Amino acid sequence: MEMSSIPKGKMDILDMDSVHMLWILRRMRDEAIYMDGRQIKFPPKYFLGAAGSPFASDPRIQAIREHKKVNAGAQFFQTNLVYDPDRLDDWLEALEKRGILEKVYILIGITPLKSLKVAKYMNEEVPGVTIPEKLVKRMEAAGDKAEEEGVQIALELISAVKNKKGVNGIHLMAVGWEEIVPRIITEAGILPPNFVQPVEVAPKS
Repeated sequence: MEMSSIPKGKMDILDMDSVHMLWILRRMRDEAIYMDGRQIKFPPKYFLGAAGSPFASDPRIQAIREHKKVNAGAQFFQTNLVYDPDRLDDWLEALEKRGILEKVYILIGITPLKSLKVAKYMNEEVPGVTIPEKLVKRMEAAGDKAEEEGVQIALELISAVKNKKGVNGIHLMAVGWEEIVPRIITEAGILPPNFVQPVEVAPKS
């Protein structure tokens, strides 16, 4: 769409990137001002988040991008899927060098692999996601027990990343396998200490 076709005072969503959008939302929240200068009577109370991409490119380049998001207003990051905890260190260290770790909460994206087919799809088709060959081979070797192997891999990944400097939590994305979530968060030991398991009450007959 050409700018000349957009009504005066309007903006096409494709004219903004994530950094610009964060800046707009932060200004709405903190200054009670729309992008066009109008005052907001009841400003929103946003807690602003953004995507973090540890493996999309060189960690130092990604850290610059993440730094811009923090400066624009990002208060937390949810990362792309992480299957290589060791490579994650490079990204976290790059953020630390830029003084970002103390300014933002970071949730690490974890998705349990339900099958070898899912693992191959993630590796080949999802931008910014790389599954190490050793994990793909584990899923292949598991055969008809691939689901269980996928759960064990997820538990290992959570254990490997949850105590890293700068990591504040896990963003568990089940992607069509929601029923496995209670087991993973229980066995991974990431339930809050005061969490109360809901009790199902049978309906009265």
